[in-house]
Amino acid sequence: MDVTTLLTTLLTTLASGGGVAGFMQYKQNKKAKELENDKTASEQWRALYEEQTKTAQSLREKLHEARENLAKEKQQTLMCRFYVCEKLDCTDREPPHTEIMKEFKQYTEK
Repeated sequence: MDVTTLLTTLLTTLASGGGVAGFMQYKQNKKAKELENDKTASEQWRALYEEQTKTAQSLREKLHEARENLAKEKQQTLMCRFYVCEKLDCTDREPPHTEIMKEFKQYTEK
């Protein structure tokens, strides 16, 4: 057997046995699996992002409610301080209207 016969036999075997086609099919399968893995990873990241977005939104809503409650409590505190008399040992009533009203106006303007 000489070299040409071996090469001819090898090429004939590869061509007829699907050697090249099998190699191409292997590459296509490998690429398809990579694409499937990428798709799965992308879906997982999207689900994680959506979950985090929902969590962040609920935390923003809770923070907004807490700020509103705090604002109401501050307003109630200012109104209570408005009616408190500074002189406790006499019958004359002197509530600190002027200072508290300034503070109240500044707070309500915000």
